[in-house]
Order: sequence, then structure tokens, then C-alpha cells
Amino acid sequence: MTADQTALADARRALDSDRAEAAHALLAPLLSRRPDWPEARFHMARAQAALGQVDLARESYDAALAAAPKEPSIWMELALFAHATGTARDLVKRARRADLPGPLVTMITAASTGQGARAIGTGAAKPRDLARMSACLKAGDLRGLEAAAAPLLRARSAAVPLAMVGQGRLAAGRLAPAAEAFRTGLRLEPYAVDLRLGLTQALARAGQVAPALSEARRAALQAPAWADAQITFARLALSGGLLDHAARACDAALAAAPRSDTALALAAEVALAQGRAVEAMSLAGRRKPSARGRAHLLARAASAARRTEDALTAYAEGLALAPEDTDLLVGRGQLLQSLGQSEAAEADLRAALALQPGHGLAARALAYGTRLDPAAPVVTGMAHAVADAGTGPNDRRLLHYALARTLERTDPEAAFDHLAKANDALAAAYPFDPQADIDDLARITGADWTRLAESGAVSACAAAPIFVTGMPRSGTTLVETILAAHSGVRAGGELAVLNPILRDMTRGFAAGASVDAATLTEAGKAYVQAAEAAAGGTDQHVPPRRLTDKSIHTFVQIGAVTRILPKARIVVVHRDPRDTGLSIWRNHFPDGTHRYAASQTGIADHMALFRDAVAFWRETLPGAFHDIHYEALLDDPEGEARRLLTACDLPWEDGVLAFHQQAERVDTLSFAQVRQPLYRSSHGAWRKHVDHIGPMIAALRAHGLLPDADA
Repeated sequence: MTADQTALADARRALDSDRAEAAHALLAPLLSRRPDWPEARFHMARAQAALGQVDLARESYDAALAAAPKEPSIWMELALFAHATGTARDLVKRARRADLPGPLVTMITAASTGQGARAIGTGAAKPRDLARMSACLKAGDLRGLEAAAAPLLRARSAAVPLAMVGQGRLAAGRLAPAAEAFRTGLRLEPYAVDLRLGLTQALARAGQVAPALSEARRAALQAPAWADAQITFARLALSGGLLDHAARACDAALAAAPRSDTALALAAEVALAQGRAVEAMSLAGRRKPSARGRAHLLARAASAARRTEDALTAYAEGLALAPEDTDLLVGRGQLLQSLGQSEAAEADLRAALALQPGHGLAARALAYGTRLDPAAPVVTGMAHAVADAGTGPNDRRLLHYALARTLERTDPEAAFDHLAKANDALAAAYPFDPQADIDDLARITGADWTRLAESGAVSACAAAPIFVTGMPRSGTTLVETILAAHSGVRAGGELAVLNPILRDMTRGFAAGASVDAATLTEAGKAYVQAAEAAAGGTDQHVPPRRLTDKSIHTFVQIGAVTRILPKARIVVVHRDPRDTGLSIWRNHFPDGTHRYAASQTGIADHMALFRDAVAFWRETLPGAFHDIHYEALLDDPEGEARRLLTACDLPWEDGVLAFHQQAERVDTLSFAQVRQPLYRSSHGAWRKHVDHIGPMIAALRAHGLLPDADA
């Protein structure tokens, strides 16, 4: 392969992974050398279209067609471009005048509507053959379907019979052969969206998440106005944590089908994942009252919006209609736990497990909120469910966490065995790439910070939130609860609104936007608005109370926080890494978050990232944040609390030492601990379990993270 061919292949891969700028950078020098290369000109057109360079893209498409006037891929991509630019009618006329094969014109016409082309090639099959195959497919007769299709496909392979065979195999659970049928069809008709969605389903059901997501994305690009294609991609993007992609796909689905219950439900889920809880409430509320899961989704959205009474009302109304709905029982039970209503929470969770002993989320929530007797029937039910081959992988993983928590005092060996199984399953489902985090930190502390620092610009936003950050399980919830016991502060919890705002801002800067005070002020105000919404709306207290934000990874963005919110205060919480690591290893976090937590070495890797980020900002911005150590807080509660309040520009109040009597809603794993006075039983807990966390301690030592005396 020549250097130019390599560059073209790299550009094509960049386009396929949504990196149009990178593709453009690769193609520009290539075309300066070989301006008449049709394939390079074609991919440049795609890159220019993705970058919004409409006139240039049109010129590039025309140049590519001039060199290769019958090439189907150019025509099909041009059809998608025509749909996006409102020129579909002109393109269809042009295609009809171009003496193209009739089937290709049909596909171009379909693609230009945004609905996507469907498989059209029938090969040797006659209408009666297709009717027979269709009847077998509807009847679930895979053997008859295969028998009817085999001679036709031997005579001439064609997309429509292959699509039917693929669907029949998919319905019968024969996932690999189904995928092969769809792939064969796509080699014949690469723009047949129905074939690509079939392949997506086969891959997803086989657990091949990454290739399924890739195929779903291509289907969504090829059918921008087909709701089903957008919904399929949005669902996979959401499960993979690609929230921006999922949100755009949901918007496209709702534009195509505004009343689609599936699209509304999925859009609400995505809005929830992005911290847009009030919008999620609105989307959930637009669903039909009889829609399955509506009450649960509405309650979750209201809960996330900190509208606790609305959430409880939604749960009550849902349970009045469906008293045995375990999702509603578990959801309400978890909300009641966060409110400190432990007896009512336990009743809901036990009721759910009585109905469904293998309900993993109910089991985990009950075990984390209640000290269970290992011999109790509910625990026996969990043990039976975890051993049952019919228990789904997600439920089994959560049951392992529940049994680990239940057995940790009476049978540590069994408890750690359950933990290992749970975390291994989590690591397999959500792989962790430490290099990706390292690269993000390098970018944030490198190019992103350099732009901000060299500009000298600072926001004029007067808001003064208090950020509490650190590793999970290090005491951040405790520190936030102490602060929230002050009359001038209210707890926001993990608001998760800072990073999207900073991401959009820094992308703008990277694209050439001016780094000035006005832009930083706008970002600061956007944060305040989003934080207030995520915390449940504007505080009604007079004078208004300052809001805390306990989003864990703020420690990476300390520099940007000081620029968009110069009056904010930042508190960084530290704890012995062995105790922190043990607690992370023993606890379950929401799926897809804190991926490092499923691996003992991954936990150590992330602690090293925390150490490096904090050290960078400490050296770069002396005095930008206040350090507090969990162990010091245990040794001298009043002294550390006084220093904490001083650092946050708050006058002393004795009530902060009685934080456990004032804690309101706590949505983290510390919901029970912060309702107790300070206790020391977890200090040094790692020593009891040193044999079970050997890989973590070795990795901590390799990173230089152990205290000097133990290094």
C-alpha cells in the first residue's frame, strides 16, 4: 500500500468514527497532489458535509461524480447530503437523467427522503417464491424458510431473500448465522438500512456491543429521518455512555415521530443521564398514561430533579394501578433510603424480593441499607437466584454485590468471592481504559489550560458554589453534609453539569473561538443555571443559600472552574488510599460509571490520576483549593470543620458538628453513614482484608501512593 493509499484509508476510518476534522486534515494534502482521484474527492465531500461546508461539499461531490459518474456510493452519499440541504427533488431528477440502473435510482430516491433505502434485489426469486418465504417467516418456520431460500441464493445471491433468512435466523436465536446473512446482503447493497439494522440486532443480542454500535451509527446516518434507525442507535449509544450521540439520535427520532412512545421514553432516559432532569420529566409526562413504565420513569425524573414530593406521588399513583410492579417498589425504596426513611424503604424492597427473589437491584439496595442475617429467607432467595442459570447477567451481578455485603462480617472469604465475580462481570461489560483518562488529563492540563492561562481572561460571574471533590468513598459526602448543615449552604449532590459546559466551551476554543471574559462569563452563568435546575430549582430561602456540587471528577477541571466561577470555592478530600480502594472495590456504582472500580489495579490507576491532577493544580494555582483529610477530620472534627468553613468564606456555626441530625436527602452510597455521628470503625479497615486486596496494594506501591512508612 502506498503512502497515499494509507492516508486515504486513515481518512475513511476517521470519517467512520465521526472525526471529520481529522479526515479533512489527511485528505487536503493528498488532493493537492492528486486532485483528480475520485475516491479521495468523494471522501473529502463527506468530510466537508460533516463540517457544514455545504458549497465546498457540493463541489467535491460533483467532481467525484464527474470522474466516476455511475459509482453507487457517491450517488447514495449525495442523496443523504441532498436530504440534509433540502435539494432532494433536484437530485432525484438528476439521477433519472443520468442513465443509472433502475434499482439504484429507487435507492437514491429513498435515501434522499431521509427514510433510508431498503433491500430491493430479489435475484432469482419470483413473487411466488418471496410469498412462500414470507409465510414461513411469519409462521416461525425457519426450516421451511431456509429450504425455500437455498436454491434461489445458489442461483443468484440477492439482498431481499438474505434479509428474510437473516430475520428468520434472528427470531430463532441463531445469531451468528443471522449476522452472516445480513452481512452478505450488505455486501450487495451497502445502503440497505433494514439489513444494517438486522445486523445490529444480531450483534447486540450476541453481546458484541462495539460492532453493534458501529453498525447502528451507520444505519442512523443512512436514515436520518427514520425513527426506528435513530432509536436503535440512541439505545446503544446510551448503553455505551455516548450521551451526546444518543441525545442527537433521540432528537432526530422525535422530529420524525413526535408521538412515538418509544422515542419519548428513550429521550427521557438520555436527558436523565445528561443531568437534564426537568426536561426528562417533561418527556416522560408526554407519554401515554397507559404506557408501560411511564410512572417509574416519571418518578425517576422527578427524583433526579430533586422534586421529591412529585416523585413520591408518581410512585404512589403507579403502585395504585400496579401494586406488584417491582420496578416501582424498588425505585421508591431507594428514594426512601436517600431520605433516611429506612423502615419504609426496607418494606418496599422486601416486597419486591418477595415477588421476584432474583431482582438484583432490590437485593443490592436492601443489603446496602439493612444488616441482613445470612440465614434469613430473603438471603437464601438471593443465593438460589444467583445460582439459577435463568437469572440474567445484570441481576446476577447485583446479587453478587448484595451477598458480598451480607456476608462481609460472617464469612469474608465468601464475601470476597462474590465481589470478585461481580466486579469481573462489570469489567467485562464496561471495559476500563486507563490511557483514555491519562490522555484526557493531559489535554485538560495542557492545551485547554494553556489557552485559558495565556488569555488572562476571567469570568465576571458572581456565583459562589462550593465544589467538593475527591475519589469516591473518600469522605466527600461527609464533607458535603457538614457544609450543608450550615444555614448558608444547601447540598446539591453530584450535579454532573460542569463537564458538558466545559467540554462545549473548550471545543469552541479549539475551533478558534475567542478566549475572553464574555465567553467565560457565559459559561459560568450556564453552569449556575444548569446546577440550580439539577438541584431542584432556585432556592427559595432568603437570603439564598450557596449550593454545593459533589461531582467527583471536578478535581480534573480545577483550573477551568477558577476561570468561569472565580468566586467558587473548591474542597479536595483525601483518605488513606488503601481504605478508599477497599471501599470502592466493595461497592457498586451505577453501570458504566467509575469503570476503573471493577479492577483492583484500575482503582490504583485512577488514584494515581487523582494524585497527579491535584498535584498539577496545587503547583499551578497555589491556594485555589482547600485540602481536607478524612483521618484528620476523625481526629479533630471541630478544628477541621472550622478550617473548612473558613476556606469556604462561611462563619462558624456549632450546628455543623451535628450534621447527622440535619442530613436531608443523600443519593450516594453513604446515605446511611452520614446520618450517624463520626465513627472510626472504617479507619484502617484495609488491614483486616489485606490478603484480599494484594493486587491493589501492589499497584498502589508501584504508583508511589502508599504512605511513606508502608511504601
